[in-house]
Amino acid sequence: MTTHEHTINVALGEVLSDLRRSWTVHAEEIGGLLDDGGRVDILIQDTTGWPVVVEAEREHHAAAESDAIARLGRTVAQTDKTIETAIALVHSEALLSLTGNELRETVSATDAFEYALYSRRTERAPERLPAAGWLRGNVRDLAMLIRRAAAPAARVDELAQELERGVEQAANRLTERHPIQSPRGQQFAELLRQEDDEHGQTRRIGMTVLANALIFHTALADANFIVPARDGPRPLLPVERFHDDISWFQGELSAEWAAVLRSNYWPIFATARELVRLMPQRAGTLVLERLWRSVRHLIDGGVTRSHDLMGVVFQRLIADRKFLATFYTRPTSAALLVGLAVPADRAPRGADWGDANALGAIQIGDFACGTGTLLSTAYQRVSILHELHGGDPTALHQNLMANGLVGLDVVNTAVHFTASMLAGTHPGTPFDGECLLTMAYGMQGDGTIRTGSLELLPSSVQPNLIADAAATTAGGREPENVQDLVSRVGHGQFDLVIMNPPFKRPTNQELAKRDVPIPAYAAFDASAGDQRKLGNRISKLTKNSPSNGHAGLASHFAELAERKLQPDGTLAMVLPLSAVSGESWPDLRARWAQDYDEIIVVTIAQPKKVDASFSADTKIAECLLVAIRGQAPTGRGYFVVLQQRPDSTQHGDLIADEIRRQIVRGNVQRLESGPIGGTPLTLGNEVVGQILDCPLNDGPWGFAGVADSTLAQLAYAISNGLLPAIANSDTDIKLPINKLKLFGDSGPVHRAVGSLRETRPRGVFEIHKPPLSPHPTYPALWTHDETRKKSRGKPRPICRDRSLIVQPDSEGFPRDGADYRDIWATATRAHYNSDLQFNAQSLLVAMTPEPALGGRAWPAVILNDCDHEPAFALWCNSTLGLLMHWWASNKTQTGRGTITVTTIPELPTLNLNALTPAQHAVARDTFEALSEQRFLPFDQLDDDPARAELDRVLLVDVLGLDPSVAAAGGPIDLIRRKLAAEPQIHGGKQTCVVFDGDWELDQPRGAR
Repeated sequence: MTTHEHTINVALGEVLSDLRRSWTVHAEEIGGLLDDGGRVDILIQDTTGWPVVVEAEREHHAAAESDAIARLGRTVAQTDKTIETAIALVHSEALLSLTGNELRETVSATDAFEYALYSRRTERAPERLPAAGWLRGNVRDLAMLIRRAAAPAARVDELAQELERGVEQAANRLTERHPIQSPRGQQFAELLRQEDDEHGQTRRIGMTVLANALIFHTALADANFIVPARDGPRPLLPVERFHDDISWFQGELSAEWAAVLRSNYWPIFATARELVRLMPQRAGTLVLERLWRSVRHLIDGGVTRSHDLMGVVFQRLIADRKFLATFYTRPTSAALLVGLAVPADRAPRGADWGDANALGAIQIGDFACGTGTLLSTAYQRVSILHELHGGDPTALHQNLMANGLVGLDVVNTAVHFTASMLAGTHPGTPFDGECLLTMAYGMQGDGTIRTGSLELLPSSVQPNLIADAAATTAGGREPENVQDLVSRVGHGQFDLVIMNPPFKRPTNQELAKRDVPIPAYAAFDASAGDQRKLGNRISKLTKNSPSNGHAGLASHFAELAERKLQPDGTLAMVLPLSAVSGESWPDLRARWAQDYDEIIVVTIAQPKKVDASFSADTKIAECLLVAIRGQAPTGRGYFVVLQQRPDSTQHGDLIADEIRRQIVRGNVQRLESGPIGGTPLTLGNEVVGQILDCPLNDGPWGFAGVADSTLAQLAYAISNGLLPAIANSDTDIKLPINKLKLFGDSGPVHRAVGSLRETRPRGVFEIHKPPLSPHPTYPALWTHDETRKKSRGKPRPICRDRSLIVQPDSEGFPRDGADYRDIWATATRAHYNSDLQFNAQSLLVAMTPEPALGGRAWPAVILNDCDHEPAFALWCNSTLGLLMHWWASNKTQTGRGTITVTTIPELPTLNLNALTPAQHAVARDTFEALSEQRFLPFDQLDDDPARAELDRVLLVDVLGLDPSVAAAGGPIDLIRRKLAAEPQIHGGKQTCVVFDGDWELDQPRGAR
């Protein structure tokens, strides 16, 4: 007998109901569920969010989609909540032959469900995930998607905007009665460790803290939280009770929060209560009344437990983030990072996800927690996976809050929000956590200097460090069990360290002009002297460490994470892209390659920096790094390049699952496989990115952020002396490639050479730009032609850097008493563009007519045989030379590839020693013939006849290759087109340079 589909739906509803305690699941109920009397296959109501509908069909995709879309916008009669998300689900016909326990067991075990998520959008067609095709998974995968769908991003954003309005208006009410810089305002700011600034940012932060405390108070009251009182324990009184008599609102609320604090919750209520007590009664009443109106709106909207709402608003308002670089990790990015670091197929410590004892003993740390997005997302994932495998999340919550979660930051209000998000998952469960702490930063009252969490770098930590942090977090309360807290943050203890650390580097010209000598250490109004002391302190803490001050604070936090991990712990970090491609990170990359298994690096192939970032507002390209410390590192890593940043938390979860799925299958394409591309990452029929298995070499990990993986495979092969068969070529071609250091070297860094007259004196020469003499004694090629910048969008003389021979732009004058002879001996004709802007500049190597000093933009390249310079210039300015530079350079800034002077000798380049004298003679003649040709910027190399001619004469006339290699439609032509289409090359530029006689100008071109 065939089982009816409604029986299958009931069985699926029963299985889903068993997976999550906070769900109420209705399956195949007739009428009464929706406001119009309609029925649904399955309705899941989550106490923490919005209802989700599942419409199921037997192998009938169109019908499932149609039914799911039809449910969007309907209202659940019982709760009056709108259905914002619906899932179309298709199951196998095989289920129709099953009944009873056999049916439920099969529903629980099958991984053949196909489904798609639809999200309602106002006045537009619903959003579909995936965009095309169907997701495939088991009932737990479906449950994870339902959980995310219960908090639709559009609705959460609307609530965030409402709260922001309330915060703004409440801050204005306070300012009306107590203006900026008034005595009361100064006290208010002092409590928050901020300035009472004219923009009112500090006051808005304070209002956000109060609003968050009101939300959490409501969550506690709804959970019947018990507080101690004179007459014995009693339930926490709801906020509405005080609001009924507005004149008592402030005082009674403060007293109630004092009662809560007797049970702990110090990170949440200590600062909030002090803010309430600090405000005069009339101002306090007006402020709290306005905040309560917004909070009430949020509570009615379902936010009685944080959906990262406070973190979003806090990061919009935080005042000091320009210095602290406490940039917000987007929830979508956090979902992706945590999904990789906490995979569903592997629980920490090798345990089963249902093992409460093992999971209750794990430790997760974030030593730069900010508003707690990463820490809370990691905790939530552990909790939900435990629950989906039959565990009790409430019991796990108590264990992890007490012993498993460590969140540290230098901003007290940040710790406030972290605690709220963690504790808000189960607000009625006693909050016993003591390791959500505010770390001391800057000059202290006793004259010591503190560097926040970096003070934990030594193996032995002074107890008073944690004691001070605990006291600060608890509003001055004397902490207990401090020694236990010290052991909690010891080395080698954490199963997972997850961080988005500060990125600031020690120098920044823009801030230096504003009398901020060391911006990385300028938080909290640190004086110039204190900034230097902070720098010295960090140098002492990181002595003999692979972290590098030139790389910025992020490298020191990466070292801190390394020291805290257990032998099999997982590292998960949001880092600047320079971490995998920059010249200041090699020692840390070497450490990761030597000590870690299953390294995963995730980047985004987008031309604009903001779109290649996983954080909000950093304005630099970033990467996600996940690595497991192991016993037998392979020296390889998985490099993932996404087409775009995940656009929802569901999207982030699913991409992480797909990455893990490809790795587990073990068939990921390799970098060494030749130009066949990476393994596609797909959600349904939607390709979201690619993954490539790469060796972790000593230099930059070049595949990061590469949109066309065949370019990476080509670059790797060419750097090893082989041009693989591509396009119309059917044979591999050997190329004479080797590192430059075998036949030359780079000249000195510009600081040793000299400095421009108007800057701080450095080096042995005073550099004058332009030259003071038409025939300078000590000529120099110092900077790029700035005509383009000064005449952007208008006709201008053709840039001097468009032709192979470039006249010196400066001259040097020996400083009095300086021994300049050794430096002058490095003068050469060949100069390397160490900071190449692909979408504006035309030369990688410029040749001066006579030897000249190398400058800041053009360091010298000194070849063992100066007769080899023409061949070197031809190679470096060819398509293959550009490919090698692009592959080896730091591509943190899109449209630009930088290398340091010290890394130039390591570049793979044409082996000049392998060419015969006859070939060098042809190179010299060819160079002279091309020396007056004008080359377009590198992002236009696919449309540049001069570049095509250079490629032809180099490969055919000099190297003697078959003419088909450089012909139209051949391998080099294809590489030119691939490079020009690469986002890291064009940087999203929408104009092109055209030559008109002796002038050049920019003109629009079609969107890429």
